Amino acid sequence: MNAEASADNIIEVRDLVVQYGDHTVINEISFNVRRGEIFVILGGSGCGKSTLLRNLVGLMKPSKGTIAINGEDFTAMKDSERSLVRKHMGMCFQGSALFNSMTVGDNVALPLREHTQLEESTIEIMTRIKLELVGLGEFADYLPSELSGGMKKRAGLARAMAMDPEIIFYDEPSAGLDPIVAAGLDELIRQMQNTFNVTSIVVTHELESVKMIADRVCMLEKGHIIGIGSLEEIRNIDHPYVKRFFARKSQPESASDNTYFQTMTGETKTT
Repeated sequence: MNAEASADNIIEVRDLVVQYGDHTVINEISFNVRRGEIFVILGGSGCGKSTLLRNLVGLMKPSKGTIAINGEDFTAMKDSERSLVRKHMGMCFQGSALFNSMTVGDNVALPLREHTQLEESTIEIMTRIKLELVGLGEFADYLPSELSGGMKKRAGLARAMAMDPEIIFYDEPSAGLDPIVAAGLDELIRQMQNTFNVTSIVVTHELESVKMIADRVCMLEKGHIIGIGSLEEIRNIDHPYVKRFFARKSQPESASDNTYFQTMTGETKTT
């Protein structure tokens, strides 16, 4: 895959390899994320998407290859330099990762208190603004245990937005939510992009969410990129795994598909 560098790209990944011991999880992948887009990393369990996310935010260092952010090699930076870059990132964790002993307002304010020298009065105003953006303006004094699952996700997004980041990473944002609440969260992700021109990278396997939010989709399988494009372009890729993924089929149906299945899993399908 030839991913050309451009000023329009906020992230550029080149020949990335991630290994755990002798096991290769990400195998020489390259792609770009464009400034201001919602870029979805899609795939089933075990495809490498969570590992890729950890490398993109700097929680892991790849075995080989580079990740450039705004043209600077993120993978080659010292820890102190990487921490400065992370101040321009927001992270929405799958389980929200709110501190249960702190109010919702204090959770959102935490990055501002930790990483800025702002007056407390200013921090309180900024916190209130972020909570209003996600529809939680009246819940600043609540504890996380007093919120529903969807509200916790929104609070997590408010905290991710606290430092006005250039990039927000989402790890399975709609996991565990009912369809109506998940749709509301998807609308909020799209609203953040439209309002702030923030770049969003979303790791998910939820197809309904992908339909609502994705500008481009990167399809992963066994650490390889199958394709990058619109959801419709990905759907139309002539590839056994893609066909099974979108048809929600656990087993291949044709002889050629079965050959691929044996290659990837080491198992033989019997009929």
